[in-house]
Amino acid sequence: MVFAGLLATVVAAPSIRNEFVADDQWVVANRQVLEHPPSIGAVLKEPYWPASFGGVMWRPAVISSFAVDYQVSTSPHWFHAINVVWAAIATALFALLACQLAGPVVGLISGLLFAVHPVHVEAVANVVGRAELMAAAGYALALVCANRAERDAKYLLGVVLGAALAITAKEIAVTLPAAVLLVYVGRGSGLRPAWRPALAAAGAIAAYFIVQALVGIRTFYAGGLAVGLEHLGVFERTWAMVRLSLEWWRLFLFPAHLSADYSPGELMVSTGLTLGHVLGLLVWIALCVLAWRTRRTIPGIAIGLVWVVITISPISNVLFPTEFLIAERTLYLASFGAVFALASAAMAIRSARLRYTLVGALVAAGAVRTIGHIPTWHDDELHYQALQRDAPRSYRTLWLEGKDEFAAGRWGSGERLLLASIAFAPELAGPRVDLARFYIHAKLWQPAIRQLQVVVALDSALTPAREALREAEDSARHDQRR
Repeated sequence: MVFAGLLATVVAAPSIRNEFVADDQWVVANRQVLEHPPSIGAVLKEPYWPASFGGVMWRPAVISSFAVDYQVSTSPHWFHAINVVWAAIATALFALLACQLAGPVVGLISGLLFAVHPVHVEAVANVVGRAELMAAAGYALALVCANRAERDAKYLLGVVLGAALAITAKEIAVTLPAAVLLVYVGRGSGLRPAWRPALAAAGAIAAYFIVQALVGIRTFYAGGLAVGLEHLGVFERTWAMVRLSLEWWRLFLFPAHLSADYSPGELMVSTGLTLGHVLGLLVWIALCVLAWRTRRTIPGIAIGLVWVVITISPISNVLFPTEFLIAERTLYLASFGAVFALASAAMAIRSARLRYTLVGALVAAGAVRTIGHIPTWHDDELHYQALQRDAPRSYRTLWLEGKDEFAAGRWGSGERLLLASIAFAPELAGPRVDLARFYIHAKLWQPAIRQLQVVVALDSALTPAREALREAEDSARHDQRR
């Protein structure tokens, strides 16, 4: 537990040099209600996303932690340092949980692998990734206490507190009661003694939703849908994600290639029958067979695989659509299941020397890859370069490159890039609005009107698009009269 926490601190420490990048700019930086809070109540009622982004999602634990940070320092380096602390806490708690489930050796291996897993970099190296870290820490705390509550009822309070921290940090914690049942069954206690800690966790989560309804902030839904999943029903989304889920398992087990973005252009949504769908289906069938066949001989494998299914379900786009297809930071909690299954499988290697050599090699490789990936989020310019390097075909990269080309006066290439971005994300307003503004600047009224009419049809409440459309139409009519 201690070794795992220290290792997590060491590999995450370089992120302290990072600035505010990407979503940090909107959620944390220059957020006056956090920097100069009028009252504690105002902070607790503040939505995660500011009003300019719709004022959605209620994550009071995370928002409050940002407000506390501001009372110490406005430097982004301080915020990143606190992220490192949360990463160490979460890692130590998960190592302790693994010890409870499978003994100290598996616990140590799980903790070390979790500490250096490269898929965690986005969660640790972005300030907004603190939501993942705090939710995971609360989740692990609740489960550690749940394991002890069978012998001592006082630990039920720890379950409640852990669940409260997890759910007020991120909505992914709704899966915690199911995880309580999993760990009880996994360690052989059965379902009967699990009802009290599961109920304690569910009670804390239910209380959050009651209070959230009173506060009046929407949760689970940040105001957008993942590009490519618009208008798809649950069965179509599930089939589309079967193919994309191959990327989850690659990131869990072979995270050599990491990316700053996983958007259409790089990943394509398909509801047809492709080789990717067949492979995805075969992988899931193989994993189900593996879990079933090892449930008694190596139960840690089954526990880990079921953990992944439980914890990834809220962000899988199956139960309900989210804003993204895949994001590395959202895999933080689910990755514990993958490393726990690997650690359990490692114990099946009879040669201790071979076992620990392999584990040591994995830990070393993970640490090197993690430290090397942290600068991706050092500043906006390096992040932009990472987008161009890692996801050159992503609609997001094409969008940003198109804007840069227009700003540099290269209008032909700028238009081509923005049109390519629109082709990958036809129902996204941003690229169309930006292209229309450049058309307006060039007095190309009709191309601007066509783009803005599509935007208004998609989102009639988007005020900037309506105003730009009115300007383009008025200018077109004025030119006709002349």
